[in-house]
Amino acid sequence: MKANEIIEGIKNLKELTARNSMGCSENWYNFYYAMKETFTPEEIQSMTDRECELLERLAYNIQEGLY
Repeated sequence: MKANEIIEGIKNLKELTARNSMGCSENWYNFYYAMKETFTPEEIQSMTDRECELLERLAYNIQEGLY
C-alpha cells in the first residue's frame, strides 16, 4: 500500500458512533481510523512505500488483535 492509497482510505472512512462494552469508540477496529488518529496526511505522504507497507501491516494486525 502506498501513501496515496492510505490517504484515500482515510478520506473514504465512514466513522461510527457506536462504542464497545468498555466505552471505547468502535472506530478503533478500523485500521484507517487508527492511522488517521495517529498520523497527519503530511506525515503519511512523507513516508516511503516500504514504511507505508509496514504501517499498514502493523495497523491491520492490531485491528485483528482487538477483535
